[in-house]
Amino acid sequence: MPPVRTAIEDMPLAGRLLRGLQYPLRGGALFACITLALCHYAVLLPSVVGLGAALAVWIATWRYAIDCMVQTADGYDDPPEVQLEGRAGNPRGILMLHAATILACAAVATFAPGGLWLALLVAALLLPAMDMSLAFDGDIAVALNPLTWLQVVARFGAAYLIPVVANALLVACILIAREGIAHLPRILSLPIFGLICSWLVILDFHWMGVLIWHYRERLGMNPEAPEIAARLGATDDDDLLATCDALAQDDPEEAAIRLRDRIRERLAPAEVHRRFRVLLRRLHRDDLLLGHGQTWIAQLCASGDERRALGVVQECREIEPGFLPVDPAHTAALAKAASRIGMHELAWHLANGFVQRWPHHEAASGLKLLAAPR
Repeated sequence: MPPVRTAIEDMPLAGRLLRGLQYPLRGGALFACITLALCHYAVLLPSVVGLGAALAVWIATWRYAIDCMVQTADGYDDPPEVQLEGRAGNPRGILMLHAATILACAAVATFAPGGLWLALLVAALLLPAMDMSLAFDGDIAVALNPLTWLQVVARFGAAYLIPVVANALLVACILIAREGIAHLPRILSLPIFGLICSWLVILDFHWMGVLIWHYRERLGMNPEAPEIAARLGATDDDDLLATCDALAQDDPEEAAIRLRDRIRERLAPAEVHRRFRVLLRRLHRDDLLLGHGQTWIAQLCASGDERRALGVVQECREIEPGFLPVDPAHTAALAKAASRIGMHELAWHLANGFVQRWPHHEAASGLKLLAAPR
């Protein structure tokens, strides 16, 4: 069975949302986007058949978008495969809800044009709560209940504005895309418009799933992905960790030695490293914490896990504020990664330290902007 890739637990919300921009272009989501885009040719079918086919395409789009939201909320990092069974949700209800919203806004624009902006604002505020309710519960009556809206908003707080803004941008981008490709022949405009719509809808629902995953404790959720990954990944390392946990109660130094030996043998999972660092803190071995930090940062950078490496850098800076990775290539990469995900203070520290320690390195010129005085 392939390994289960789970979401990184300590990633900032801003980093999750930015990373989500690539989500519709990965794995099963990319295949779904391409397939759904080609299916938009169905509107060329005559009369009622074409209309029915178009409705079926949009239902399929929301069906897959719901799967993405639920899978993201469950803590999975990868998009779901196109064919999924047993999922919750009501894609037909979402289609009906969005169609009714469009018709209501059109009616307001026709009979009371002065109230159009208010209608659009109300729709943008309420649709995320109703979409999430229909995705997880599936009951239209529950989704239309004002108490449901208030409960959703109260649980997310100010973060609820994220899907509100995302929904508004979704509509704006679809309208812009429609106008931008209007001059193209239909044989080209249909799949291009379908691809853009599929990407935007999947991204929108993925972001709502990201929000649910990020606030899972506040919502009282127990995502399934970490538990499944733990069951599938049970190895000798789990036995070692259990042994060391028991041993650490009476002899933490011996437990630390065993974990150190395991780390030296071959690449060790993150939990072995984390548990080793817990024991080193307990033993007040700051020197070993810094040395291990250098080793683990290098391993994480080599494997592409820059976000976890940044967390280790922060831990080491608590011991030694001027701490930097010994490899200039890793330091430069981490400075840029910290800037991308909004960790600006850490980005400045790494970039400034890099420029001072390796001023003649080829990457120094590219980091001078990040290292500028704040």
